[in-house]
Amino acid sequence: MKLNEAEKFKEFLEESFGDGVKIRELRLSDEETEYIKRNYPKASLNTSMPKQAPDGKIWYKVSLKPPKNDSELLGNDRLTAIQKENLQLKQELETLKKYMFIQREDNQFN
Repeated sequence: MKLNEAEKFKEFLEESFGDGVKIRELRLSDEETEYIKRNYPKASLNTSMPKQAPDGKIWYKVSLKPPKNDSELLGNDRLTAIQKENLQLKQELETLKKYMFIQREDNQFN
């Protein structure tokens, strides 16, 4: 799902589940069901009509449970990338601290 499509689908979900609506019947593509599973890990999707429509979409009874924290909201791929970057920054910081400590010791002896 392209970024623009994902944004539109996110808005569609927000409208569909606005005003306290907890359960909806939605006709979804495979990409859309994957988006829901990835961004709302606690959501439940139950096929309400197993027959596929000509456009490949299937009717689902969808119950969204809102993400409870940032990690659920971000999705696993994005969260993993952020965690990897965080680890790399910590390592760079430790290297810088060691370098500064060595520089300070050198200055004391000169």
